[in-house]
Amino acid sequence: MTIWRGKDPLILASQSPARKMLLANAGISFEAVPADIDERSVQKNSGLSAPGEIASLLAREKACFVSSKNPGRYVVGADQTLALGSRLFSKPAGRAQAAEQLRLLGGGTHELHSAVAVAGDGKIVFSDVSVARMT
Repeated sequence: MTIWRGKDPLILASQSPARKMLLANAGISFEAVPADIDERSVQKNSGLSAPGEIASLLAREKACFVSSKNPGRYVVGADQTLALGSRLFSKPAGRAQAAEQLRLLGGGTHELHSAVAVAGDGKIVFSDVSVARMT
């Protein structure tokens, strides 16, 4: 059973296996189309520093980018930022960097800011951010 009622499948602006699994497990018919944007440049050019604002901006940019190339379709974009105090973490480049990040996060309270945005015809129709605090 699918809960998506659109005539065309929803588009996920991502190739993330985790995001694909979430939609598939929810019974939502979708196709994955990666958003070909330079996330670090978008973040840098925005001048934003708050983790939730950055996650929201990147989710919206991904959704709008893919949506502008797929008129008449709804596109979901998502992003997450991990912060420990004022320090933002990026995806680790390898095992050594991942181990170092885990060491830095251990024993402290860090925040995971998760954002989702939905776009249609290149315009945002929905956007939200949530924060999970973890110790």
